[in-house]
Amino acid sequence: MRNNQRVIGIALAVLSCTLYGVNPLFSVRAFEDGANSQGLMVARFLIAAPLLLAYRLVAMRGVSWPQGRDLVKIFLFGYIGFTFQSFFYFGAIERMDSGLVSIIFYCFPVMAVLLSWWLLHHQPSKVIGICLVATVAGAGLTAGEVSGGETVGVALTLAGALTYTFYVVLSSSVMPKYDGITGLTIILIGAMFGWLTLWLTMWLAQPFGMQVQFPNSTPGWVNVVVISTVGTIVAMALFFAAMKRVGPGPTSVASTFEPVVTIAVGLMFLNERLTTRSVVGAVLVIGAVVLLTVSEARRDVGSLTNATPGGAAHN
Repeated sequence: MRNNQRVIGIALAVLSCTLYGVNPLFSVRAFEDGANSQGLMVARFLIAAPLLLAYRLVAMRGVSWPQGRDLVKIFLFGYIGFTFQSFFYFGAIERMDSGLVSIIFYCFPVMAVLLSWWLLHHQPSKVIGICLVATVAGAGLTAGEVSGGETVGVALTLAGALTYTFYVVLSSSVMPKYDGITGLTIILIGAMFGWLTLWLTMWLAQPFGMQVQFPNSTPGWVNVVVISTVGTIVAMALFFAAMKRVGPGPTSVASTFEPVVTIAVGLMFLNERLTTRSVVGAVLVIGAVVLLTVSEARRDVGSLTNATPGGAAHN
């Protein structure tokens, strides 16, 4: 029975990161229908946050909400951290191949371990040096594949990875106190208000000429709804079901399947290219993340593997 639970848990984790991995397909389709990354995210969280809140109110009526400082912190993780991470990540996908974005973004686990070492004094394992070199080399090889016009996309991806790094590390001291659905409900509500604030700012001031553009037709909105429900709420539910069965370490390792899915989707449906250089870069980055996660999980430190991994709440 225990072995069956582990198999089911890993399967749920792989399915979760698969749903996250196909999000870029639906986002690109929404972009083709007239939306931009800002409009996509405003619509996404306006749909996802109320739906998850409704589910939480019905399914977990006896579970108390965080109070005081913890409530404010979790809300701010969404209002600031999740808002700007999604701003950078989907802004990058709007400008360059989703597979390249996914590979470069996966620098964040190494960043998270280094940052937790600095801020939270969580001594990393001895393999961190190997993982750091492999990740930097892999991201460098992958970034070398983009054209000059996509330089902004690379910068946005790295900014998203760095933002998510702070989000993961800082939230690791608060989120474990509460169940995952409650924490993520508050985070999504914070992200919804964060994007509403950005929308108001863009409407009033149009900084850097930015504006919010929604899809022009029903098919475009269908893509937004799929991202909001299947690619956000369902993916989150599967992720926490996996965590419940196998724990954070194996779930984190399984989540490294996400960039593989994103690359495959880009090749099959978005006419994206994959060169030998990109393959080597992807292998280095994903291999480093797997090695790092396994090492950290074995040592049971409160860093990357005890926080929400990449597939949980970054895209």
